[in-house]
Amino acid sequence: MIRATLRMRVRPGGERAFERAFDAVAAATSREPANLRQSLLRGDEPDTYVITSDWESLDAFRAFERSPDQDRLTAPLRELRVSAEMRVDEIVRHVDADGTGTGRTEHERESR
Repeated sequence: MIRATLRMRVRPGGERAFERAFDAVAAATSREPANLRQSLLRGDEPDTYVITSDWESLDAFRAFERSPDQDRLTAPLRELRVSAEMRVDEIVRHVDADGTGTGRTEHERESR
């Protein structure tokens, strides 16, 4: 499982429009079979947002990321941003507060 993390600075005054655009992008992206979850976080500055998106695999994420649908779908977010920085990380362990989800990821189980 991987997590794509995108940190964006939004044009001044564009915060509410950005949040609405994220809602539309997230709704469409959630219909992708390999997409597991997405979150929108407000960063430490009022014009900064962090989007996280969890995917079953790096290949699935890259296929979506390179698709014409993704480019069209995320255009409203790009129009509202000043800058963006993305990273993609493998989730090695995921632990929920109630203990569910605890354990090794599929990749870690396979490598043992």
